[in-house]
This record gives sequence, C-alpha cells and structure tokens, in this order.
Amino acid sequence: MNTNEIKDTFNQCKSKEESFRALVKISKTLSRLDTDFKIEVNAVTGCESQVWLLAQEDKETGLWHFQADSDAKLIRGFLAIILAYVEGLNSDQIQQLDLLSQLKDLNLEAYLTSSRNNGILAIITRIKELTQ
Repeated sequence: MNTNEIKDTFNQCKSKEESFRALVKISKTLSRLDTDFKIEVNAVTGCESQVWLLAQEDKETGLWHFQADSDAKLIRGFLAIILAYVEGLNSDQIQQLDLLSQLKDLNLEAYLTSSRNNGILAIITRIKELTQ
C-alpha cells in the first residue's frame, strides 16, 4: 500500500472498530521475514513486542529499502504504515520526515498505548539510525 491508499483507508473509518480492522488488514500486507533474519542484529530494542527491521541502501540511487516483521499484529500494521512512508526515500528525506505526526494524522492515537508508543518511537529511532 502507498501512503495515499493508507490515508484514504483511515479517512473512511467512522469508528475505532473500523480503524482497528483497517490496521489489522494493513498488517497483512507486510511480508513476513524469513526466520534467518529474525536475529539480534535486526531486532529493534525498546519494543514490548518482538520487532525486526532490515534496511538496505541502493548504492547507485541512494534510496533506502526496508523489510520488517513483528510477532504482534497491531505493531505489524504500524510497521507497514511506517515503511510505506520511508520506502524508496534517500537519507535526507527520511531524517526530515516526522513519522509520529504522520501516524497521528491517521487518527491512530487510540492504539498508541504508553508501551506501544515507546515501541513505535523505538522503530522510528532505529530507522533514522540505520539511514544516517
């Protein structure tokens, strides 16, 4: 899904339950990582759930490509959304992007409990570290 499709999906949600279903549906669009990649070097620390993140820069274009996975369905939904915003951008674009604001614009605060919010911040921080 691209960011416009994601925005349209959440703009059409009329209730918290619809947003929840949309987030779960989006989580299913994220390809699962092979177990070979679910190793400590790819783990995102600071998440209550297990989260793995891989980032690879195309040396010719300077654009970044990502893969991620989690054992938690809602976090997989957030990962799919976050990766839609950063996929195919260069380092400068990623560093300047306010990903937390993008998530809040989708009205997903109801799902950002304290521990989940910390996990999302850890994911965003890790993306920015990997793409510096």
